Amino acid sequence: MKSVLAALGILAALFCANLPARAETACPAETSVVAVPTKGGPAYGGLQYARTAALRHKEVALTFDDGPNPETTPAILDILDRHCVKATFFMVGIYAQKHPELVREVAARGHTIGTHTWSHPNNLRHFSPASAERQIRQGFTAVETALATAPAKDRDRLAPFFRFPGLNDSKPLIGWLGERNIATLSCEFGADDWKSIGAAQVRARALRNVASVGRGILILHDTKPRTAEMLSSLIVALRADGYSLVQLVPEEGARELAAASRDALIGPVRRAETAPEKPAATLGAVFEPSLEPATSLQ
Repeated sequence: MKSVLAALGILAALFCANLPARAETACPAETSVVAVPTKGGPAYGGLQYARTAALRHKEVALTFDDGPNPETTPAILDILDRHCVKATFFMVGIYAQKHPELVREVAARGHTIGTHTWSHPNNLRHFSPASAERQIRQGFTAVETALATAPAKDRDRLAPFFRFPGLNDSKPLIGWLGERNIATLSCEFGADDWKSIGAAQVRARALRNVASVGRGILILHDTKPRTAEMLSSLIVALRADGYSLVQLVPEEGARELAAASRDALIGPVRRAETAPEKPAATLGAVFEPSLEPATSLQ
């Protein structure tokens, strides 16, 4: 019996020796963030605009468009957790309405949430002003409705950030957003993960494009299996090359400023925990989803 107990003790010791220490796997208490001013609705992203977010050399902000998607978004969230990375998710209203639990999950894991219209039409320039504005407004409404039952700190994750589908902006719409203190976020680079290419090619293009600029916002899509497949190795490669991954957040007071705007698109910050707002009316009858291919960065 003593010999059996001794053998079990040795096996237990060997097993414990191979377990990683909690301190080695825990994420830092603070995530590096870059505060984005939104007053007056500035447009950010060197690919399209003169102004860029205040990222330093070798700082990259990961952003994900077109979700949430139950087949791929959870895997991407798990990868980001493993690597202690916080990102920004630009959500499409119809999918936020269809999968509100995923909207709440993204917020609960500490990521920033922006919006990406109601049904992702490829080009809002082809819409009448009233229809384009309705697309944007109902995108915000769908995400805010999905978060209505979440804790206050998670509801606060919805930022006054908007990204145009296909990056097909228009000056009148940027101005309309600006009047409501909503910032337009484009990017510095993409990875072509929306194209029919493999995960290795997506990773290679992301690394090449990041290196060509040196800092900025990267557009990916949390609806693409190839993106989930390559994301972990992309993060490892970027860090091995000396890059830091930072989170975009609205500057202090930005949500309140947007909520106080005339004809606001977003509600006030930290509303009461009791008596959640009555959910918005069903939006599905207003627009049918547009699934046409978008431009190179969607």
